[in-house]
Amino acid sequence: MSELLERVAEVADTVLWPAAQDVDRAPIIPRSHLDALADLGLFGQAASPELGGLGLAPPDTRRMLRLIGSGCAATGFVFAQHHGLVGALARTDNAELRQRWLRSLCRSTLAGIAFAHVRRAGPPVLTAAPLDGGAWRIEGEAPWVTSWGLAEVFFVAAVTDDGRLVWFVIPGGDQPGIDASEPLALAVLGATATVKVRFDGYRVAAADVVEVVDRGPWSVADRRAAARPNPLCLGVSDRALAQLAQAEPAAADTLRPWWDGVSGRAEAAALLVDRQQGEPPDLAATRAETIGGAQRLTTALLAAVGGGGAMLAHPAQRLAREALFYVVQAQNADGRRATLESLTA
Repeated sequence: MSELLERVAEVADTVLWPAAQDVDRAPIIPRSHLDALADLGLFGQAASPELGGLGLAPPDTRRMLRLIGSGCAATGFVFAQHHGLVGALARTDNAELRQRWLRSLCRSTLAGIAFAHVRRAGPPVLTAAPLDGGAWRIEGEAPWVTSWGLAEVFFVAAVTDDGRLVWFVIPGGDQPGIDASEPLALAVLGATATVKVRFDGYRVAAADVVEVVDRGPWSVADRRAAARPNPLCLGVSDRALAQLAQAEPAAADTLRPWWDGVSGRAEAAALLVDRQQGEPPDLAATRAETIGGAQRLTTALLAAVGGGGAMLAHPAQRLAREALFYVVQAQNADGRRATLESLTA
């Protein structure tokens, strides 16, 4: 494991980080970034060796994501979303679908995901209606779909009239019944190629259905998972601290013990989620602490580098924007409440 961590750290420092400024203003991340991760076997990091993966435990996958996030936030975000489908195919009862996709996903085929909309309160924006033979008719819009034009396959969730979630796969790219918007104009992570995707009577065959689950129990588990501290946010903070050590070593030395404590509490919370333990409000409070830590470290870096840090060519402003992204990413009611409480206490 130590050798793999060293190799991932090397990719983060020598491939991802040197290009991150250019990627920040690019329309899409370079495929070479993903190829460098695929070459290390990381596309299947959590899948078992029998299924073509590395079989890494959750703490180790978080360490990988943290390193990748320290190199390039956009690459890390795209890479993290890939693993939603990998994990689902490892568990699915649809053996034919698993055989069709999983090994290629563990090697180099990139997956995207579209499910944030099912966390929203109110009427569903993407619905599934049953058809004969186990097929489904999909109507509506998925408002946040990352990696469009980059991922070869997407993992999508839609809501049925009777309160179930239909999880299915679609090939990447426009096709009959599917229409994507232009990439959304984002303040940060624009290179993730995030779009809105409209489904107009799109037919999902039974062979492309990963699973159909009750929304209620899924929402309970997802509420806990969404409250987990994000290792990508930790990675941005790690990089800000490393940059601060170059600009103002004394300030970095002062902040490092505090940051080690925040990081340790974040991993302790993540371990609870691994065991399906921990109350979501408590987990979200720890998540809010990591978000606040990212703000503190990136602001310290901006203060240390002075006016030059406001230039688009300087990494300080980009790291600050990336830290702000995690204020809103996966921010459900628990997360919003915890973040606001941490700011107003």
